[in-house]
Amino acid sequence: MELSLRINGLRLEREESLQDVASSVGVSKAHIWEIEKGRTDNPSMGLVKRLADHFNVSLSYLVSEDIEAPDA
Repeated sequence: MELSLRINGLRLEREESLQDVASSVGVSKAHIWEIEKGRTDNPSMGLVKRLADHFNVSLSYLVSEDIEAPDA
């Protein structure tokens, strides 16, 4: 599952607005919308970490990292 879908799903599950998430992680509402729509190709690792912290999930979960993959 893509980062965009995970963030959108977590936000909706928690019944938060784009602005709620944006304010929590220190970016604009438009930037969160762009991430959710997959229009941001490469968000910074700092932002991804703040999003993981906000949603109380691991970085691995958020970026769909396969820790069993040979290159992990």
